[in-house]
Amino acid sequence: MKKIISFIQHRRWQRALALYADNELPQNEMARVHKHLESCAACRHQLADMRACREVLRAGRTPLFVPMEQLWQRITARTSALPQKAFKRWGDFSSVNLRWAAAVALFIVMGATLWKKSIERGGEIVAPASATIDYGIFLDDLRHNVAEASFYKRYPAQVVQLADARQAVAFPLAKIEALPDSFRLDCVRVLECNGRKCIQFTCVKAGKTINIFQHALGQAWTIGQYNSACARVCSTECSIMNLKEVMAINWQGKDSEYLAIGELTPQELAQVVEVLR
Repeated sequence: MKKIISFIQHRRWQRALALYADNELPQNEMARVHKHLESCAACRHQLADMRACREVLRAGRTPLFVPMEQLWQRITARTSALPQKAFKRWGDFSSVNLRWAAAVALFIVMGATLWKKSIERGGEIVAPASATIDYGIFLDDLRHNVAEASFYKRYPAQVVQLADARQAVAFPLAKIEALPDSFRLDCVRVLECNGRKCIQFTCVKAGKTINIFQHALGQAWTIGQYNSACARVCSTECSIMNLKEVMAINWQGKDSEYLAIGELTPQELAQVVEVLR
């Protein structure tokens, strides 16, 4: 804290030296500057450099020169809404600087506390809201068997009845009940992404879980770092991601877009696309 205050105060003295070197310092401040120069070798050295520069400028071509006091007035006018004098008493410098230093120290302590808490939580960082749905997070959770924890933290989900899901979105809901009887509907969720809603159907077939996401056409989405390949399934252009442990397939319908994720066989893929396209 003392070093911060000393640095700010020394910057004030440097400003006074600039006025002193240009003979623009008020007469009533001259004695105090003289006294400071007797005890500060750094300021004496800086004053000598200033005077040497002035001599070089006077010996050569006269440059475009703006008095130092006018420069400082312009700077302070731009950086502060309050009028400031060219030079304040030492007591004023000290009190103002102490308040600023205390505020800076408080912000540093608060930042260090927040950083320490994030480390104690295992480095968990809350992601900002995004207009793009990242289904890659869902795939990561699924492959690592963590119950989609990260995905639902990013995109809040509410379990609803099928009739309520129809009322929650503007696009026509998929005819999920038209899937073969072997696809048992287990759960329906309404997810929210930056104010826009989409639907997640969770089905179970022969002990395997299949998640089918439906969102409006034009909704931005990504599959993260996973690569996909184009293929035609049931005369429909699809993007297929084969991750060994799980497969994902994406296609567009008339009013919405779909992404099915699960341990699907090619025959099961074809059934889902054929019914919901």
